Amino acid sequence: MKKSLSFITVAVFCLLMTACQSGWQIDLHENGTPIGLIDHDLVNFYIEKVSDGAENIQLAHLLFHQGFTLIDEIQLIMDGKIHQAFDWENIAEKSQINNKGEVIINGVAYSPVTLNISPSPLAAEINLSIMDLAPTMAKVLGLPELPDAYGQPQSEIRAQHGVLILLDGLQYQKLITLINQGALPFFGEINTIHKGLTVYPSITTASTGALLTGAPPYVNGVVGYGYRSTESKTLFDLAVEMGRSVTAVEGYSLAFGLQNAEVILSGDRDGDGFTDDNVLRNSLRVIGEEMPDLLFIHFHDVDDMGHSYGPDSPEYEAAIIRVDGYLAQIYHALPENTFITIFADHGMQNDSLSSGGNHGQLTKSAMIIPIIFMEK
Repeated sequence: MKKSLSFITVAVFCLLMTACQSGWQIDLHENGTPIGLIDHDLVNFYIEKVSDGAENIQLAHLLFHQGFTLIDEIQLIMDGKIHQAFDWENIAEKSQINNKGEVIINGVAYSPVTLNISPSPLAAEINLSIMDLAPTMAKVLGLPELPDAYGQPQSEIRAQHGVLILLDGLQYQKLITLINQGALPFFGEINTIHKGLTVYPSITTASTGALLTGAPPYVNGVVGYGYRSTESKTLFDLAVEMGRSVTAVEGYSLAFGLQNAEVILSGDRDGDGFTDDNVLRNSLRVIGEEMPDLLFIHFHDVDDMGHSYGPDSPEYEAAIIRVDGYLAQIYHALPENTFITIFADHGMQNDSLSSGGNHGQLTKSAMIIPIIFMEK
């Protein structure tokens, strides 16, 4: 009998401990004002999606989920006072959380009652998102609304053709700097280059999922690496359902599945170490032979040079200068009554562990992207 009672006592204790661990919450404040919370269920959602068996996930997943995009400072509040304050840009890659409610920063575990977030003033200046692009193009082409879209249409015009041109890894600030230096004739003639935001994680898969669905990763299902299709209906799906033609011109391979598009892989056919020149040739051929209703063009070399040499390198700048010339050729070849959107999927920042660059973080250099709307 004692053995049975002992077993029951242990079992009850374990259940109570599990309940206590799963019942925690961390209040989330913005500049001292309560705006939400982080709890066990939300953390477990991301652990199941992105952790690959690990106990910790990036804290940025939870902050983006609650609406934070550009952050200056994060404060850990314990016992009613600020226990620690951190410059977010310095710790963005080194901040995690687990399903016990522990926030781990630079390898040190904390158990805060509240996280107080100070957004960057830049966040208030930006009102465009990569999630606005598919709803905009759908409206321009007269397609139905995307069912899961959070983004909103940004144009009232109607056009026969639509073109989406993705400049992979193009950092907004570097683009503006080169324009001001007079190095980019095509970009320099554009009246308005919007400052927009991508989604977190700021990688091609998640960004493309958001681009095509108008929905954030936690809605469309593309929450990180390894995801190649969305759980939400895409712009391409809508177009094909409505009897429209869709063509996608890519580089070596598909970074993300482009269902319902006729895909053309360009590769490096001339062996010069770049794919963008081949993407240009294939794009011009498609435009000249039979312009589709919706054309998606993906230039990769800016991102490749950013990873290899960093965003401040001559190689990165040279790739942007080359693609400026390619865009001019595409624009002049396009037929009249065409609506064009030019944008980046994410930015680029210096890599602290190498001489190159990277992205994927909830940081200004990675999250801020250029967005351009044009008519012809």
